[in-house]
Amino acid sequence: MRLPLLERIAMCLVVTLSCVLDLGQKLLCTVPQPADVSRAEYVNRFGCWSDVAALWNNRGLAQHVFPYVHGTWRGDPPVLGGGTVEYPTATGVWVWLTALPVDSARGFLVVTAVVAAVLAVLVTLALQRIAGRRAWVFAATPPLALYAVYNWDVLPVASTVAALLVATAPPRAWSPLLRWALAGALLGLGGAFKLYPLMFLGAMAVAALLDSDAPWSERVRRTAVTVGSGVGVVLVANVPFALVNYEGWSSVFRFQAERPIGPSTLTIWYYGLLPWSADLDGPLQGTMATLATVTTAVGVLAVLAVTVLRALRTGRTPWIQSSAAMLCVYMVANKVDSPQYVLWLLPFFVVLRIGGWWVTAYLVTDVCLTVGFFRNGYYDAVGQTGETWAGQMLTAAIWIRAVLLVVFVVRFLRAEAVGRAADRPGGAATLPAGRRSLEHPAPA
Repeated sequence: MRLPLLERIAMCLVVTLSCVLDLGQKLLCTVPQPADVSRAEYVNRFGCWSDVAALWNNRGLAQHVFPYVHGTWRGDPPVLGGGTVEYPTATGVWVWLTALPVDSARGFLVVTAVVAAVLAVLVTLALQRIAGRRAWVFAATPPLALYAVYNWDVLPVASTVAALLVATAPPRAWSPLLRWALAGALLGLGGAFKLYPLMFLGAMAVAALLDSDAPWSERVRRTAVTVGSGVGVVLVANVPFALVNYEGWSSVFRFQAERPIGPSTLTIWYYGLLPWSADLDGPLQGTMATLATVTTAVGVLAVLAVTVLRALRTGRTPWIQSSAAMLCVYMVANKVDSPQYVLWLLPFFVVLRIGGWWVTAYLVTDVCLTVGFFRNGYYDAVGQTGETWAGQMLTAAIWIRAVLLVVFVVRFLRAEAVGRAADRPGGAATLPAGRRSLEHPAPA
């Protein structure tokens, strides 16, 4: 349902204000700290850390070196160099482009915030078109005010929501195959920004093949265009860099693979295996990395298996629910679960009905985790030893978040889609590719 114009404007203003608030808070870290205060004490006192400012200072963005082409992975320990950042290629190029007009970390933060605000407004309008008033869950909750300029995660979020919009509320003139191809390409673009949307491409491909609303030959064609367009975008974003400078391109994957699981990764593996995991150079690091990889893969494949079984039984694939469930598996089991990952979840809180109290519990836990993390870092920086309320709140929030994510795996798989994300009243959400649903979409 299309909301009144004034309400949509109000949503956009709230989103913009959230991004401005986050920018103002992050700008505190672009000025020197007082002479008698350490950098760690200053940053953690104000909680103003952001990858945007940090990468400007640590990855040579001020020199505007085109990333990956001149990248290296050398040294002891090895470090990224040559303009390369620790993100997939599309994000790296985006970072390079947005750094071109400025010559300081402060200016870079401002440009990044402006772009993030524009994308967040577009995401809000898309979610409003899909799910109506529920878009307020994205627009008016704390995550944007905390993480809009934390890094560049709004890019894959925007790609994912754009794919949802194409899948559920496209222009009438678009053909079925065009919709499948464009939705797949948008998820591929999300994967070029950050890998996790590629899981959603897998769920969408299952829907393309197993939804029984078309002849088998048409299902094969739409599966081919969905997978082909998504994988094609990923290849276009990666192959040229790999051919020009394989070391620079692969250094990103080496960096992430060799990144130790420590207190800043905020993962159950580190906090669940203390005190042994506290040795960041110890033998347990390899074991934890293997456990994270295996459990993530098994969990994602298990969700896909459930999705396939439901599709075979009912003839309709709950690909949106499956995507949300896989995302929760990834967040709880992977080696890193950064606070800004909540931005990945927000669109699914909008388009799937899992209960307002569950959503509230997760968002409150996320705020507590962030406050506890930075305040605990402040106490460490000033030399305060022993247990503190901040450390206790951080640990509790990590485990509560993990429990909630496990619960969400089940609840998302059983959830009802809302608004245009619902293929039929009370039914499973799927990419509506049948001739009837495509030729006669729901009115605006």
